[in-house]
Amino acid sequence: MERHAATRCVHLHAFLLLVLLHTSLAVRCPPDQAFALLRLKHSFQQPLLPSWRARTDCCRWQGVSCDAASGRVAALDLGDQGLKSRGGLPRALFQLTSLRRIDLSGNNFGGATLPASGFEQLAELTHLNLSSTGLAGQIPAGISNLTKLVSLDLSSNSGLSGAIPEFFAELRSLAILQLSNNVFNGTCPRGIFDLKSLRVVDLSGNSDLSGELPELPPGSSLEVLDLSVTNFYGRIPSSISNLKRLKTLDISVGRLQSLSTLRLQDCGISGAIPSSILNLTRLSELDLSQNNLTGGIPMYRKGAFLNLEKLELCCNSLSGQIPSFLFSLPRLKFISLMSNNFEGSIQEFSDPSPSLASIYLNYNQLNGSVPKSFFSLTSLQTLQLSRNGLSGTVQLSSFWRLTNLSNLILSANTLTVVVDDKDYFNSSPSATVPPINSLGLACCNMTKVPSILKYVLVKDLDLSCNQIGGSVPKWIWAGRNENVDVFKFNLSRNKFTGMELSLANASVYFLDLSFNSLPGPIPVPISPQFLDYSNNQFSSIPQDRLSSSFYLNMANNTLHGGIPPMICDSRNLELLDLSYNYFSGHVPSCLVDGRLTILKLGHNHFQGTLPDDIQRGCAFQTIDLNGNQMEGTLPRSLSNCHHLEVFDVGGNNFADSFPDWLGNLTKLRVLVLRSNKLFGPVGTVPTNSHQNRTHFQSLQIIDLASNSFSGSLHSQWFEELKAMMVIRENDDGRQALEDNLSGKFYRDTVVVTYKGIARKFTRILTAFTVIDFSANAFTGSIPESMGELASLRGLNMSHNAFTGTIPPKLGHLTQLESLDLSSNQLHGAIPEVLAALTSLAWLNVSSNQLEGAIPQSGQFLTFTVDSFQGNAGLCGEPLPKQCNSGAPSSGDENNSKDRVETIVLYLVAGSGYGLGLAAAILFHVLGKRCSLNRRMIELNI
Repeated sequence: MERHAATRCVHLHAFLLLVLLHTSLAVRCPPDQAFALLRLKHSFQQPLLPSWRARTDCCRWQGVSCDAASGRVAALDLGDQGLKSRGGLPRALFQLTSLRRIDLSGNNFGGATLPASGFEQLAELTHLNLSSTGLAGQIPAGISNLTKLVSLDLSSNSGLSGAIPEFFAELRSLAILQLSNNVFNGTCPRGIFDLKSLRVVDLSGNSDLSGELPELPPGSSLEVLDLSVTNFYGRIPSSISNLKRLKTLDISVGRLQSLSTLRLQDCGISGAIPSSILNLTRLSELDLSQNNLTGGIPMYRKGAFLNLEKLELCCNSLSGQIPSFLFSLPRLKFISLMSNNFEGSIQEFSDPSPSLASIYLNYNQLNGSVPKSFFSLTSLQTLQLSRNGLSGTVQLSSFWRLTNLSNLILSANTLTVVVDDKDYFNSSPSATVPPINSLGLACCNMTKVPSILKYVLVKDLDLSCNQIGGSVPKWIWAGRNENVDVFKFNLSRNKFTGMELSLANASVYFLDLSFNSLPGPIPVPISPQFLDYSNNQFSSIPQDRLSSSFYLNMANNTLHGGIPPMICDSRNLELLDLSYNYFSGHVPSCLVDGRLTILKLGHNHFQGTLPDDIQRGCAFQTIDLNGNQMEGTLPRSLSNCHHLEVFDVGGNNFADSFPDWLGNLTKLRVLVLRSNKLFGPVGTVPTNSHQNRTHFQSLQIIDLASNSFSGSLHSQWFEELKAMMVIRENDDGRQALEDNLSGKFYRDTVVVTYKGIARKFTRILTAFTVIDFSANAFTGSIPESMGELASLRGLNMSHNAFTGTIPPKLGHLTQLESLDLSSNQLHGAIPEVLAALTSLAWLNVSSNQLEGAIPQSGQFLTFTVDSFQGNAGLCGEPLPKQCNSGAPSSGDENNSKDRVETIVLYLVAGSGYGLGLAAAILFHVLGKRCSLNRRMIELNI
């Protein structure tokens, strides 16, 4: 009886809900609204709008929308309905005073003029579209009362004429103004452009409309400005560069033939450069840099750009071949096409420009050889070709014939630069030496130091990434050994074995000697800012001169002893890397007080405890103390380091519990605690409310291997690892955690066990996520919530005491490449879903208590016996033990049940999708109930 009463109650609630729903939808439009709409219909010539019938609810008529509360007509959407009316806009339209939106576009009003009165009655109107309706006359004054108007479209009415009204500037809500392709004339009101809400202004196609663009207000929302085929004149205001939302700009540049300067830098302009720009015969400066331009540079037209002196197209997405005519323009002095997608070879050209002084083509995809025509540009001062794919051989002495050359940058191509300038200067003692100030010849397959350095002091010298050996010659600074003041001196990644050059009296801002074989004391110039001595054989540090440095890298040398006190005196120091040396003693508190941004002391012999006096406002982003002999507890004052991204103290003797308190550092991405003496539980659930939880939300690498952590892992703790749950779209794995310290590219490194091998990752990829909890004393089951960490690439839970089964949800880890669950106490079958992990390249589930058949599909066909040995109950390839195929496994039973459900769904599909789906669901529910009853019977037996 109670069951029947409950059923009746449910039926009653459903009936009442239907009644309420019907009542809420029963609002009908008032009779006066229906009458006005019928009058509107009868004003049209043809009997269209068949749903508009008397004694029916007008709110259900085609194109009519009503206010939900009052039932009054709120919108008319009758665009492109083939309506015709020779009498113009029907007066009945203005009786619908609740209208907020009107769209009558694409109909035919027979060339009638806009009514002089009526619009003032539509005070609620926000959108009015009368485009392409054949209306004529002037814009009526009544529109000035439409103070709520957001969008006005009167475009493509060839009869609309007269002046554009001044009152448009008073419509403060106006966002879209489209008046194109009419016959408006006179001067456009300047006040229109002061409307901060205005997003679209299209006045194009009004050939008699004139005006001058005023300075645009700060904070303007303008996205589209189209003044093409108008008579606008004057200069383009400089404030147009502040339009950060601008997407389309058409100012009909082909008609502005008197224009001399066009600067549209960083305006968000997209699309191709219009060919009409070649019509600007008086143009002397064209700057379209830092936009979203695509396509190529328009092909040459006779007489084009004859007065052009500066062409700035950098930092777009322009492509195709660079047209050679640019280098022949008679007055061109400066050309920058850097940071685009130009490709192909630079063609030879005739009539080299006599005035061309600066060429910037770096950061493109150019190939082929350096054109010989460049050596005929007699006024050339700067040639920047770096970061391309240029190839072939070029004689260095060819450039010295350019007597005005001061900046030559050929770095990072596949060029072979032949250093033949010794013979050039010896054969012609009176040869003019160009005033080289900046020389970039990095990665140019050079084996010798250029001889021009004997004769000219180069302030910015980059010879890195070559094959130059021997000692650094003392004449490299024009034979001067003292009182030298230069900006950059980069000899890194060569084969230098000694230093003839003394740096004692040299002032160098940027000094990079890394990746050579330089021995002895580290040479330090006067007041250096950036110093990189890493990967050499330096054995000692001077006791002064480092106080002004902000970047100091001495990694991978043979330095020993304690940290020199003068490093603590470097108040400007941001990065300090002393890793992979032989330093010993205590880490001074001055290095861990929070002033540094990057601190790398890994792989030395430091001892003792870490000071725990890190100040508020801590600037640390990276702390790497891996591979030392430090002990004690982890300093709790690290919680002041809210910018910390990498914390690596692996390979020490720290004895402490898991630092849950680091979970509040929202930028922490890498946490390495492996090979210490840490103990206790891991993964306790934070006590703060779920809404405010930020626990380890950015973590992408966590390595706790080889400690004494114990206890079970709480499933909810892994639900906090938000960064591991996101698969980044369009991420090809090249993006890294990188800092740009005043121009120096810096990359963090970390060592993790990946695919069974300890690997050093020089770049910590944002797409690279790893969990390593191996070699601890964890118990209980592996949390199923790990299956939600969708971006996980490596998971190592080996050498613990985990029990239970392998969670099938690990099959959700579509990015997983390495999985190690070996040496635990896991039992049950290997989930079949793991075979669908197409990225899985390395698997180890050996030394467990697993049983059943090894999956025989997908990546499992590539794994060897080593992946599965030590599980007595496992069978099937690649193990020698064959499976007994007589009795179906539970997995087979489930698959059989799934197949039956699928068959039922298809069998009843002919009766309709809804019935088929309902039957399948019913079968599924009844099947589960029968299965439950069967299990209960078995338990009773």
